[in-house]
Amino acid sequence: MSLHETRKIKIHQPENFQFDSIPDTHVWVNLHDHPTVEPVGPDTIPVIDLNDPKLIEKIGKACEGWGVFLISNHGIEPKLLNQFCSQMHRLFALPADVKLKVAKADALDAGYGGDPFSRFFPKYTWSEAFTILDSPLEQAKKLWPDDYSSFCEIMEEYNKAINSLGCRLIHAMLLSLGVSEEELYQTPVGDSSKVKTAMHLNSYPACTNPDRVLGLPPHTDSACVAILYQNGVSGLQVLRCKDDIAPTRWVTVPAVRNTFVVNIGDLMHVMSNGRFHNVLHRVTISKINRLSCACFFGPQADVKVGPLSKLAGLEQSPLYRPVTWPGLKKIRSVLHDKALQAIKIDSNYIEG
Repeated sequence: MSLHETRKIKIHQPENFQFDSIPDTHVWVNLHDHPTVEPVGPDTIPVIDLNDPKLIEKIGKACEGWGVFLISNHGIEPKLLNQFCSQMHRLFALPADVKLKVAKADALDAGYGGDPFSRFFPKYTWSEAFTILDSPLEQAKKLWPDDYSSFCEIMEEYNKAINSLGCRLIHAMLLSLGVSEEELYQTPVGDSSKVKTAMHLNSYPACTNPDRVLGLPPHTDSACVAILYQNGVSGLQVLRCKDDIAPTRWVTVPAVRNTFVVNIGDLMHVMSNGRFHNVLHRVTISKINRLSCACFFGPQADVKVGPLSKLAGLEQSPLYRPVTWPGLKKIRSVLHDKALQAIKIDSNYIEG
C-alpha cells in the first residue's frame, strides 16, 4: 500500500514508518512550542495510593491542581496486565492488509484506524489504534478466524477490571466535590451499571528521529475520566500553564511500575462547574516501540451532563449548558478544542 493510499483512509500501518528519512507528511515543526520538563520538584505529578485513608481529599486536590495523577494499589493483577499486553502485541503485529479488514468507517467507530484528530492538523501522527466499544468479537473473528477466543477473553476480562476501577475513581471524585453517598446515584455517572466504557489500544512505532514526529497532538478527552496503562514506556506529556514557578511547559508523565495514569476529561470539568482541570495532553515518540491502552468513561448516550446542582447555586452560577457525551463529541468533531467554549451559558453557538 502506498503512502498516498494510506493517507486517504487516515490509517498508517507500521510498514509506512520504516523510513530512513521521515516523510514531510509526518514532520511536525511546532513540537517545541514550550519546553519539556521532567516530573520533579514542584512539577511532580501526584501518585495516589487507593488504600490511603485520605483518598477522597487527595483525589480532589489532584483533580483541581493537575487534572492528572497516577494511582497505585489499584487491585488489577500483574498477570492480567501481562496477558493484556501480549494480546496488544499480537494485534499490532498483524500484517497491514489483515488489520485493514476491520478498518473504521468513521473516526468514532469500533475497529482499526488512526487518531481521531488528523482532520484538524496539517500533519499526520506516528501512530495506529484499535478501538473497542462493546465486545471485540466481530472484529476478532475477521482478524483471527480460527483463533479469536483468547483475544476476546483477555480484552473482556481487562475491560471488566478497568471498568470497576473507573467507577471507583468517579465515585471518589464526586465525593470530593461534596456529593454525599446517598446523592451519588442522582448524578449522571453515579450509577456504575450505567457507565459506558470505550477502550483504545494504541501503538506508537519506534522512530529514529522522534523529535520530529508526534504520536497524538495536544487535546483534552471528551469523557468524564480516562485511565491509561503505559506498559512501562513513557510518552504522555501534560501541559502545565505558566505560574510562579516557571513558564508554560510540557511535563512528561512517568511510566511508574504497577500504576495507571488518570486524566480528567471535559465532562467531569463540566460537572464540577470548572473546578476540576480537564488536562491538555499529547503523546511523544521515542526510539523504541510503545504500546498503551486508554479507557474512557462517561454516561449513557441519552444522559445529559451539566454542572452539579451543589456547585451551581447561589455562590456560583452554572458555567455550561447540559450536553450528552455523543453531543459533545459531535461538537468537538466540528470545533475541536473550542467545543467547551461553545456550550458555555453565554455562548451563542447553535449545534447544526
